[in-house]
Amino acid sequence: MKKFFTRATALLSLFAVVACSEDALVENTPVGDGTIKEISITGKDFQFDGVTRSSVSITESGASFTWDEDDVIGIFPNEGDQVSFTMDNGAGTQTATFSGGGWALKSSATYAAYYPHVYENRDMTKIPVNYVGQTQNGNANTDHIGAYDFMAASVSTPSNGKVAFDMQHLGCLVQLKITVPNAGTLSSVTLTADEEVFVEKGYINLTATAPSIISTQTASSLNIDLKDVTTTTTSEVVTVYFMMAPVDMTGKTLTVKVGDIEGVVNAKNFEGGRAYQLVASLKVSDPIAVDLGLSVKWAGCNVGASSPEEYGGYYAWGETEEKSDYNWDTYRYYNSSTGDIDYIGSNISGTSYDVARMKWGGGWRMPTRDEIKELCEKCSWEWTTVNGIRGNKVTGPNGNSIFLPAAGNRSDTEVDYRGSSGLYWSGSLYEDYSGDAYVLGFDSGYGFWSLWYGRYYGHSVRPVTE
Repeated sequence: MKKFFTRATALLSLFAVVACSEDALVENTPVGDGTIKEISITGKDFQFDGVTRSSVSITESGASFTWDEDDVIGIFPNEGDQVSFTMDNGAGTQTATFSGGGWALKSSATYAAYYPHVYENRDMTKIPVNYVGQTQNGNANTDHIGAYDFMAASVSTPSNGKVAFDMQHLGCLVQLKITVPNAGTLSSVTLTADEEVFVEKGYINLTATAPSIISTQTASSLNIDLKDVTTTTTSEVVTVYFMMAPVDMTGKTLTVKVGDIEGVVNAKNFEGGRAYQLVASLKVSDPIAVDLGLSVKWAGCNVGASSPEEYGGYYAWGETEEKSDYNWDTYRYYNSSTGDIDYIGSNISGTSYDVARMKWGGGWRMPTRDEIKELCEKCSWEWTTVNGIRGNKVTGPNGNSIFLPAAGNRSDTEVDYRGSSGLYWSGSLYEDYSGDAYVLGFDSGYGFWSLWYGRYYGHSVRPVTE
């Protein structure tokens, strides 16, 4: 492990802090520690802007913390209030110098330090800790880590006008690599355990011989919000960073959930001051294939749904992602300058243009026009309500049934006819005009297979499999 130490200085206006060292992101490999080598006095007025953070740079060889220019450290004497020490220089490096205005060391006093600084805090035995609200902006971004990197140094006594601290990282850094099966935008990732093991809130007692995080509020899950995290291909890796309090979860598993997909990872003995890498491969929960006694089996729910009554997603024909506006100008296969519509096949079922195949994989695909015709002509249709959602119960010749919610459709920015009708894409292009494709349409009790719509509309998709 490579350690960085400050060099002794003759300048009485500076004290130096080593933020961290660099090591591999593997179990039982310390992230590192640092030392405050010297504190002395300046006459500089204190300017506090409320910003406390540090940066972290992740490479294949390890995790290296550096200081940001607005970082602030809190210093507590054994009697009296804390003093804020703001950065003088060293931003972007592991070693930075800080100063505290108009404050003199006393040989009879003892001192303790912590980070991030909390301006309102007046009790060195109750330095607040809060892991709630972690938000990562962008894939593999680490800008948010510093606000949750709680560090503390136990009480020290000045010697020869200097005071030395051993600044320790009390939490642990986790790098979570998630293989996401579908392209799309991710809004959050949640880790869930069988017990309430995640510390949400707590405190640090700086008077302790070895300061640690003392929990006051726990939960069974830890959530990290995501902003501007979008995958564009299947099986793309998303990297999420977060801080957490130490907890021994040896031999246990964690459930990782992103949207409606989830996976599991093996937990570890998460120790303070160390970094861990977790790897999760997520997959869509296996959809139910219902045998209605027809030539193909029909899925039990729509693409984008996890239960039969959920509406699921709305997709333009040949597109595999949802969007906010559905018209010709936003349609991927339309050239607005020429008015041309791209030909992507007379039957896209099972191809890369098939949202069912791209989202669910395996043998799932969009139904053809003939398979929709079979569903309409060989099954009985009953208008009903499931969990407050209106739609049709479709019963096959063998007595098995599926439920098709009346999801309506999307046109421009609106959702039309939801609750009164349903429109479901087939993979079959309309023969007489390449800008249209066949759909399954229904209202209260009837299914129609000979309808066609403009390809730019946002319709539901109910997959089939052999």
